[in-house]
Amino acid sequence: MIFLKHSIFQISILVLFSFFCLISCKNKEAVSTDEAISKKGQKDNATQDMIEDIKQRISAFNIENVPYVFNNKKVSILEQKIQSAGGNERLNLLFTYGLELLNAGKTEESIAVLSQLLQLIESKNVQSKSELLYYIKKQLAIAYMRKAEQDNCIANHTNESCIIPISPKAQHILKEGSQQSIKFLNELLALNPNDLECQYLLNIAHMTLGQYPEKVPIKYRIPESHFSNSTKIEPFPDIAANLGVDVNQLSGGTCVDDFNGDGYLDIIASSWNFEDQIRYFENDQMGGFIDRTNDAGLEGVTGGLNLRHADFDNDGHLDFLILRGAWLSVYGSLPNSLMRNNGDGTFSDVTKASGLYSLNPTQTAVWADVNLDGWLDLFIANEWSEAKQSFCELFLNNGDGTFKNIAKEAGITVPGYFKGVASGDVNNDLYPDFYLSDYDGLNTLYINTTKETGKPSFKVADKKVGVSNPKLSFPTWFFDYNNDGFEDIFVSSYSSSEVLPSEMLLRNIKTQTSEFRPLLYQNNGDNTFTEVSLKTNLTEPVATMGCNFGDLDNDGFLDFYLATGDPDFFSIVPNKMYRNVNGHSFEDVTYSGGFGHIQKGHAIGFGDLDMDGDQDIYAVMGGAVEGDVFRNLLFENPMGNKNNWINIVLEGKQSNRSAIGAKIIITIEENQKERKIYNTVDSGASFGGNSLMAEIGLGKATRIKKLKIKWPHNTKPISIFNDVKINQHIKITEGGAIQKLNLPEFSFKKKMAGHQH
Repeated sequence: MIFLKHSIFQISILVLFSFFCLISCKNKEAVSTDEAISKKGQKDNATQDMIEDIKQRISAFNIENVPYVFNNKKVSILEQKIQSAGGNERLNLLFTYGLELLNAGKTEESIAVLSQLLQLIESKNVQSKSELLYYIKKQLAIAYMRKAEQDNCIANHTNESCIIPISPKAQHILKEGSQQSIKFLNELLALNPNDLECQYLLNIAHMTLGQYPEKVPIKYRIPESHFSNSTKIEPFPDIAANLGVDVNQLSGGTCVDDFNGDGYLDIIASSWNFEDQIRYFENDQMGGFIDRTNDAGLEGVTGGLNLRHADFDNDGHLDFLILRGAWLSVYGSLPNSLMRNNGDGTFSDVTKASGLYSLNPTQTAVWADVNLDGWLDLFIANEWSEAKQSFCELFLNNGDGTFKNIAKEAGITVPGYFKGVASGDVNNDLYPDFYLSDYDGLNTLYINTTKETGKPSFKVADKKVGVSNPKLSFPTWFFDYNNDGFEDIFVSSYSSSEVLPSEMLLRNIKTQTSEFRPLLYQNNGDNTFTEVSLKTNLTEPVATMGCNFGDLDNDGFLDFYLATGDPDFFSIVPNKMYRNVNGHSFEDVTYSGGFGHIQKGHAIGFGDLDMDGDQDIYAVMGGAVEGDVFRNLLFENPMGNKNNWINIVLEGKQSNRSAIGAKIIITIEENQKERKIYNTVDSGASFGGNSLMAEIGLGKATRIKKLKIKWPHNTKPISIFNDVKINQHIKITEGGAIQKLNLPEFSFKKKMAGHQH
């Protein structure tokens, strides 16, 4: 049985413990305003039924045996056990109790229990006493650091909190947590100078007090050059708190897109805890967001580590999928939820009615039209284990609001503990191929053979294609990083049970090891790939969870953001931003751009939220256990529209309405040289949710010489437009002309008021 990488402090815990109105057409009209108003906040029967279904399944769990979750309930169970226990049994229970209190977010109580236990062990003659004392002190060091974060980064939050190197604005006001953590860390390093986790945390703790680098001994110090070597770009300020979208929950997913059809991008965010509420924020077109969660009928819709959005029924309204059960094996037997957008501001759960209901643990799926019939299909990559043998599912869209799982007959049979799946077109035949990232084995590339067989079908690519690594693989995506017309594959590695992210980071700084680095597979154009991560300067190990790509500076080359961490409280390592240098290499702009957030990062969504021509970034933060919450971020882009750009909304007619899989090829002239920019319409990385609006940087080009669109349909329609104006928002309907969209830009509000909670 495999779970999310086990934290040191969790080891002992883990040991102890209505098919109606779905047939839709592509031009379906929304209901009247009066009807919409009358429905606000109401949930239909199917949505309420799914809420109850999930509650009942969760209520049947053996709480003590489920990893990561139910932390507060586990605390209550342990309290009862301690009352009747004595001797060594009581000591063992106190130890587990102290750790579980930390997991539950009851940090002060955790410190008190662990301190009491430390005194008891010091006064007794017990086996392996020195090792036990070291371990307890290490838990106290991180417990005090978590207290420092709760007192300052959460309770006294600023928009620079927990971003390293820590700025004066973000230094801690309440100092006890960091001071006590430093005390224990110094004791631990005196006993074991090679403990890289303690070395790393010592640097962070001193940063929070304004004492880095002077107070950190040279032998433990992260060199200042590590931060100053970051290539200079303008800082991206976090404005989430100003706008009321700084949801303070656990790890989760996001979708950044236009859900109410007004042209402006909205935000949906989830959190993976079973009781955590899905949140829907509507762009008010005036610089702010309105919490429409209750109005949209989403109250009580909970959980989900990842979200994936698309218009599955071609009615012109974006729907979204909630993925559940990840990392939990047999306890992950929870249904996903397909939330249909009713076009009136509300959503309905149509999982059962659509035929998507299943009970397999997953956090990853992708929408793609596998047979190019104009209807989006759904690939769900599940987490197979001996205890819970969950194979992948390929749901073929029947075109009437229902799906049929055809995975086996389509050749999708490889089992794996899949943490990512991405769709791309390896061989430029328009038919989507799939890349699966396996945390517990080799990765798999499925080549679409539908064109040859006449029915939806896939074959596993030969090993000589060369894309099976890394081991401990996590999120992935397709993109054309070098603008050569062939889609490349990015796949990131993760940490292991032996090596935490903080240790990975320090190993790299001290020895320049490239172990655990992300891999970049360059498409050779002949159905093979070459791994080019070292060649393109991707040398640093990054324990990536969520991520996505976009164009920070509108130069026409795609950059990317990696959100990092793992469940361990020690794993407060910086999220990473990489800027694409003319398709040749990537430069690290993490620290100059203000992206080095050390709280746990998950789903990432790029999108032009203020319609000013550059992409802003929404990031879902927070860890795995109930006490590891943190506020979501929204980075405002201060630089991209200094270059030229175009935003393109595509609408399929024969093709799927969302135009997912459409290829946009732009020819520009820049510095008296002609070049092409390639863009594929999709939501980006496997653990993220970019806008489906194609937001394309044009560099210094003053016009678009040619705009070509290859539509994702088996008839292979093509649209070509010449001499297109730049710096505008346009819509192109398949077979139609360019329509200019009237979407005035706005400035984000400095303060948000009156939004619904």
